[in-house]
Amino acid sequence: MKIWRCKICGYIHWGEEPSTNCSVCGADSQNFGRMENFSSDKDSKLKKVLIIGNGAAGMEAARRIREKNKTVEINIFTEEPYHFYSRIHLSTFIGDNSSAKDITIYPTSWYKENNIQVFLNKTITKLNPTTKSVIDETGKRYGYDKLIIATGAHPFVPPIKGVELPGVFTLRNLEDALRIKNFMKNCKDAVIIGGGILGVEAASSLNKSGLNVTIVELENNIMQQQLDQEGSVALQKILEKRGIKFCTSSRVRAFGGKTELKSIIVNENEDIVAQMAIISAGISPNISLAKDAGILMNRGIVVNKNMQTNFADIYAVGDVAEFHGTIFGIWPAAVDQGLTAAEHILALSPNYQGSLPLHILKVAGIELTTFGQKEIYHKNNFEIIHHNQDEDQFVKFIHDGEFILGVVILGIPGIGFRLEKLLKQKKSIKDYLPYFENGDWNILKQKKRN
Repeated sequence: MKIWRCKICGYIHWGEEPSTNCSVCGADSQNFGRMENFSSDKDSKLKKVLIIGNGAAGMEAARRIREKNKTVEINIFTEEPYHFYSRIHLSTFIGDNSSAKDITIYPTSWYKENNIQVFLNKTITKLNPTTKSVIDETGKRYGYDKLIIATGAHPFVPPIKGVELPGVFTLRNLEDALRIKNFMKNCKDAVIIGGGILGVEAASSLNKSGLNVTIVELENNIMQQQLDQEGSVALQKILEKRGIKFCTSSRVRAFGGKTELKSIIVNENEDIVAQMAIISAGISPNISLAKDAGILMNRGIVVNKNMQTNFADIYAVGDVAEFHGTIFGIWPAAVDQGLTAAEHILALSPNYQGSLPLHILKVAGIELTTFGQKEIYHKNNFEIIHHNQDEDQFVKFIHDGEFILGVVILGIPGIGFRLEKLLKQKKSIKDYLPYFENGDWNILKQKKRN
């Protein structure tokens, strides 16, 4: 059976042909690329694999292990009451009419068919690398041959006065999204604190629902990790035309209100009327379980190229894992790491070298692609810039005359994954440059998928 990976979100599809539509992000079949299908002899010594966390990283590891080993016992523990769902859809979920079922990736029957046991509402409180076991909140002990820690991360909440008021939310899991979805029915005004990807997507979703939305951002520009200044300004202008307000270079001083949220106080006592607020100020890895067990960590759990921790039988993947000083915090990286851990457990030879910080997504319905360099860092680097405000399009293309170094593309659909392929395969772009310089991106669409 062939393996296909979605170029946009990293979702893995098994079949003779790529999926017609990605079940996670909705991308069409042209966004899928063929992956190498490794083979593995069944390891008779491998009896039991435990996975803590049922997000993208943990679930991809479980699926890969089961694909190659039909007999090993796989147990997954999650504190949530829900089976694996599309976390990257939460920011749009809060503003549309979809249900939890609509963003659930696998039906309950899938787990039974694949003999994977999932323990919902189950908190693992302790792990012991010496006895190779974990303990849940009831004191029950579970042994393992291999353990994968995929505990993810939690939202960072700044210590702001009034943060405990009803109406102040974070958005990290489905339970958060359902609470927001219900609360916003009686709201007119909302503030998003943080202008990163999730904050901008949440603002767009609430705006589409008819709320008056303001984004408060500490820095000068929104989405600074993904966009250069020009791209950020271009996106902000597009969103402003849709009715979203911005308060950049601003610090939230307090949440106003006695028994419920009434306003957000920013800078020098400037009030922004709001009945609800969503804090989107970054994440902190869930490391306490590993830390108490003596596992090596920095900001996250430190792992090697196989996703192993300093204990050879314990792996860490996803938002909790730190590889070469980096916590990637994106879905495709979580999938990469989950598959790497699985391959190593299966006695294959993975070699994780990090994940390209690639973003191909829709922000307020506008396709955005960013990866690689955002600025020129060398005298032999060159840039191509096209900005069409009437069409809400912005392109910044950085190259060295031979290869792509980085791109920011806003408002031009269908070319992001093609550029990513050129970058990953280190293909020369010399023949493309005359077209790019004239703003002709159709040349990319003329190439057939390999």
